[in-house]
Amino acid sequence: MNWHIIFHRMQWILTGISIVLLFPATYSLFEDAKSTPAYLIPSAICIIFGITLKRFYPGVGNFRLREGFVFLVLSYLFTIFICAIPIRLIAGISFYEALFESTSGLTTSGVTIFEDVESLAPHLQFWRAFIQSIGGLAIILLFLYIPPIMGVSGLQLSRQENLRIQFPGIQFGKKTWGIPQIILKVLFLYISLHVLSSIWMVLGGLGLHDAICHSFGIWATAGFSNYNDGWAAFGTPFLEWGAIFFMTTAGTNTLFLVRLHCQSWRNIHNESEWLSYLFVVSLLSLSCAMFLNYSENFLNFEESLREGLFQTISMVTNTGIQFRYYLNWPVGAQAILFLALFVGACTGSSASGMRMQQLVVMWRYLYSLSRRALQPMAIIPMKINDKAVGDDVFQVILGLFGVHLLVSLLGGFLLTILSDLDIFSSWQMVLVCLWNLGTGFGLSQNPALAATLPDLAKVLLMFFMLIGRLELFIFLLLCMPSFWKN
Repeated sequence: MNWHIIFHRMQWILTGISIVLLFPATYSLFEDAKSTPAYLIPSAICIIFGITLKRFYPGVGNFRLREGFVFLVLSYLFTIFICAIPIRLIAGISFYEALFESTSGLTTSGVTIFEDVESLAPHLQFWRAFIQSIGGLAIILLFLYIPPIMGVSGLQLSRQENLRIQFPGIQFGKKTWGIPQIILKVLFLYISLHVLSSIWMVLGGLGLHDAICHSFGIWATAGFSNYNDGWAAFGTPFLEWGAIFFMTTAGTNTLFLVRLHCQSWRNIHNESEWLSYLFVVSLLSLSCAMFLNYSENFLNFEESLREGLFQTISMVTNTGIQFRYYLNWPVGAQAILFLALFVGACTGSSASGMRMQQLVVMWRYLYSLSRRALQPMAIIPMKINDKAVGDDVFQVILGLFGVHLLVSLLGGFLLTILSDLDIFSSWQMVLVCLWNLGTGFGLSQNPALAATLPDLAKVLLMFFMLIGRLELFIFLLLCMPSFWKN
């Protein structure tokens, strides 16, 4: 393990954090100048540590995939710690709670320890929303540097430091883009979408502060809001239809959006993951709307369709924002929402948990398996976007899904012991944190449920949020003794 190059590159993260902290510091100057040092102190700490690492750790040696995994984990841990300092100093909460809030924001989980977020200072509301936007961007850029070893989705880094796109559904032909070029295009797209959604919300009647904060939450597929009632506090169809479109776009593969932005529309009909994503979202949303339409509480189909689309897409993309108290909905509509938790958005988005590409592979494998049963002598390959995919890919995906469920069940058992929650609510709370869902069923429907839990339970949930965001496979690799051997 080349620790020198890992710590040398940590200075980039520290420099970035120190710059990011200047935004809420500037905001606080106009709202509450006494709170400005709460942002400037951690910014100064980052600068000092960055200079120290650059001085004593020269970047000598190769930065391999193994160093990349360790660098990723250390970056998240240090960023969580630094981002928690302003929350601790301004809100006056314990450091455990500040770490929990920071972890939830950076992992885009959406759960919170604040039962009354409306009482928070505006600059602290901005900081909570900003760190979840950083976390959403970080997980997108993760796909550019470290391939999620899931078999289907992968980015290969050549020796010439060029990135050849090999994402299913992201085909650039023979064109090879360098990493800096791709990062710039992703950043431009990410910022442009934030600006577009903020303008839409301002036109819908929100103030600039609320528009920016909720825009951060949507594009990071996170659930933080400035209001205790979430989006139910607005009650404007104009805003809700805009949020439906933006959440659907946020759940789309970012590199696919980059290709569309570059006006590369060829073979769009072959994009199996994106088309499956739109089909499943439409099917679940319409089914939920039909159940709502036949309920006594909904007067017209437009209202049923809007609320069904909003909550279903929020569940599928792991955004976790709530429009109504959906536990009072008909049982059929609740069953659709529960199923949506296990669907997932596209690979390459900021969403976590299951990915649509994994479901596509599982469906294609079962389809090819049934054809082989009918034609035992035939050679029937499994193809994704006209590319053959081996059966081992299905085995990896099924194995990881099983590990996720096993970990969530064990975590639910531990949370039941550490708290007074019932077993179902404990399992749902762990699943909400592990898959960064933001909301679930049972008592976990309340995003502020963590405020009532003991500190040890908060630490357990922070652990699940972190390993869920970093992909459980990376955590399993770090636990292997052979990973640390030269």
